[in-house]
Amino acid sequence: MATASDYIAQLKKFYEDLSLRQKIIAGAVVAFAVSSFIIFFFIINAPTYKTLYSDLDQKDAAEIVKWLKKNDIPYKISNGGSLIKVPEEKVYDIRLALASEGLPRGNGVGFELFDKTSLGTTDFVQKVNYQRALQGELEKTISRFPQVKTARVHIAKPKDSLFVHERREPTASVVLELKRGQELSQSQIMGIVHLVASAVPRLKKDNVTVVDTSGAILYDSRMEVKDPLKEKANLRLTYQRRLEDYFKHKIQTMLEDALGPQKAVVRVSAEIDFNEIKTNEDRYDPDTIAIRSEQKLEEIQGEGTSQGIPGVKGGLRDKLQGNTGISTQEPVVRKKKETTNYEISRIQREILGSIGSLKRLSVAVMVDGKYEEKKGKTVYVPRNPEEMASLERIVKAAMGFSEERGDEVSVVNVAFSPEGKKQSKLAKAMDIFTHLIKPIANLILALIFIFVVVRPLINRYVLSPREEEEGRAPEAIEGEVSEGEVALKPPMEPIPDVTDELRDLASDYPERAAALIKVWLREKKKESDEVIEGE
Repeated sequence: MATASDYIAQLKKFYEDLSLRQKIIAGAVVAFAVSSFIIFFFIINAPTYKTLYSDLDQKDAAEIVKWLKKNDIPYKISNGGSLIKVPEEKVYDIRLALASEGLPRGNGVGFELFDKTSLGTTDFVQKVNYQRALQGELEKTISRFPQVKTARVHIAKPKDSLFVHERREPTASVVLELKRGQELSQSQIMGIVHLVASAVPRLKKDNVTVVDTSGAILYDSRMEVKDPLKEKANLRLTYQRRLEDYFKHKIQTMLEDALGPQKAVVRVSAEIDFNEIKTNEDRYDPDTIAIRSEQKLEEIQGEGTSQGIPGVKGGLRDKLQGNTGISTQEPVVRKKKETTNYEISRIQREILGSIGSLKRLSVAVMVDGKYEEKKGKTVYVPRNPEEMASLERIVKAAMGFSEERGDEVSVVNVAFSPEGKKQSKLAKAMDIFTHLIKPIANLILALIFIFVVVRPLINRYVLSPREEEEGRAPEAIEGEVSEGEVALKPPMEPIPDVTDELRDLASDYPERAAALIKVWLREKKKESDEVIEGE
């Protein structure tokens, strides 16, 4: 079996036997093959770049690029230098490393301005630096709003005065550059105003102005016109959305835990009573009586003597009094008076109706069915009525279903779009393919290089000459002998005895010796034939 050294020797011999033209062609073919392999290898294995930071300030971008060059990390710059990309597998490591260096610093300076101080700094310079640092920190904080691209804060602090009537309050102005298609809500604008007012001593929110780069005034207390109806409407709408989202999340998570992710879609509509009702109620209970006050008056005067017939009163008594001569004793005046005041029980109530009470709740749920593999195809199988009834009971329990409120629940079994499932499967397949594409491409490239370039070269210039040499050895040797025959022809002068050398050569190369004898016999026969023809 041939060893590696044998192949190397054959290649070396083959190269030495080539002509100059053949050497140039073979070198060009090998160089082209190797260069093509190298180019394709680097194209396939080129790193995938991902965004490191976007919307960078030029100063921050310059410092980040300097740091990347220092650490020999490849990068790409686009969008006029505001966007930097690095290899995908190094994005998070680079971000952590840059964060430890304090990069990116943002649009303005912060309190890091005081990291380096000198002894010769005056009090005025320190105050100016403090104001710059405070403005920079506010700009960094405001820029964290997702709708804000950049922010600038300007604080005007008047000089302190010893006289109270000459003191002036500080003011602040905020300039916002919003991202394209984005806008701030009223609550976010008020949050920025309160943030700035709370960060600056003695600054009132009425002295803060917020504008955007287009010149629109977002907040100015002097131009602010409060609309209580609009504010109430915004608050009510926000409350309604939060309540609907609460029930939606509650039902959605429960169904996904039971059925699996992306197996159910929930929508909730809440009807809320925002009416402000105040009720005054007075109730009287006639059956419950209580004595409020009681007054008794009794008046008795002294007794007197009167004449007349007992039992006779009035004018008849007066007429008969003098005739009879009868006298009697009886009280002159007796009075008795009782007054009792009663109070009927009374109940007073002042009822304030709850604002934002839930009047009615409507829930719509779409549930996906099951999928089974039949004959290599995915077939949709709807859920049975028992499963749908169980799901409906679950939804009612989660939402707090009440018939008194008139709540409605609709649970429907529908087949979700198969295109979405195909897209999700395709996305998973693409994700797997992107992870495997590089090693597969390298393997394919190596196989192509071996079978298309290396193997033909070996077959053409290594194995084929060897086979030709083995197959044509007698003819080649015969040719060599015939060519060398002239050299072996005996010269005019006698030659030395070479019998021993010829015997050794015949024993070492029996095939060549046999071929040489055949040549001699053929030449001798030719000479004899010529002699016979001459005769």
